[in-house]
Amino acid sequence: MKKTLIALAAVAATGAAFAQSTVTLSGTVDVGLEKRFSGDALRMTANRNGTSNWTLAGTEDLGGGLKAVFQVSTSFNSDTGTVSSVDGLGNNGMFVGLTGGFGTLRAGRPVNTLYANVLLANGTKGVSVHDANSVLGGNAAGGIGATGKTSNASSSVYVPNAVQYHSPRFGGVQVQLEYAPSESTLAGNKAGRGVGVRYDGGPLSATFVNYRGAVASTAAANGLTAVNQFAVSYDFSVVKVLFTIRDQGGVSSDADNSWALGLTAPVGPGLIYASFNSNEQVGDDGRTIIAGYKYFLSKRTQAYVNVARRNAAWVPATVTAAGGNGAKSSTGFGFGLQHNF
Repeated sequence: MKKTLIALAAVAATGAAFAQSTVTLSGTVDVGLEKRFSGDALRMTANRNGTSNWTLAGTEDLGGGLKAVFQVSTSFNSDTGTVSSVDGLGNNGMFVGLTGGFGTLRAGRPVNTLYANVLLANGTKGVSVHDANSVLGGNAAGGIGATGKTSNASSSVYVPNAVQYHSPRFGGVQVQLEYAPSESTLAGNKAGRGVGVRYDGGPLSATFVNYRGAVASTAAANGLTAVNQFAVSYDFSVVKVLFTIRDQGGVSSDADNSWALGLTAPVGPGLIYASFNSNEQVGDDGRTIIAGYKYFLSKRTQAYVNVARRNAAWVPATVTAAGGNGAKSSTGFGFGLQHNF
């Protein structure tokens, strides 16, 4: 991604030089057309290949190998001009921190440890409501379950009010720790926390995460339970295979697991991806199949097409409310253009 680099170097009136600082401005604009399922209207849809955003990020060399870092990234809907989240500024991630030989410490609204360690064929993208991350996160039937307990992890990508620590890498292994206070003294509220261990070496990546999101609620019955997640990927050069499985504690055994098995492969001047995604539910499991192709017009510009198929058990309420038949399986598709700057 090409970035505009602004180099800032100041000298104090006394003649002493401030530390060297750099700030980068980068982002993405993504928009296309999409029909999410049979019976749905054709609509303009943003962010199905990449999240439209503008991002400011920077570092300051504090000396002795220590650096200050920051990021403010705000996503928006490129089809309507509206902000993608009620969180507004920094809804696509925002933090300030320190990095050095000890590792990296961040505070603010960073990528949550659970999502940062999923290994998916196409990230969160593809035809809306079919994508692998949504299926992994669950829905009203599979994500909460008969016990009424929830991890508060869902399919969220960023975690507010959080402090994270990322250790240095030792032989390809890195440890990640996360803490997010509930910011409430009400009974039943609990702080969030996450522990992740990741290995990256050559063609192999593998991660394990134990995660529990924070909650501030008067309903003590929401008592949090942890999510365990294991993910692995292997790059065979001609094809990369990725697998993530998530288990939610405190949920009945017929509604606690979700998984995604996918692949990516370079084909011509682009990349093809496919994924089979399953969310265990009481009754029929929710399942989707997604696939797509990204055509690289340049290093910064991509044209793409997405297709998806869902069974009747996957988010039928969402489908019915939008004019589809929630009692039947159906197919969706979309295509668009993305530019990175």
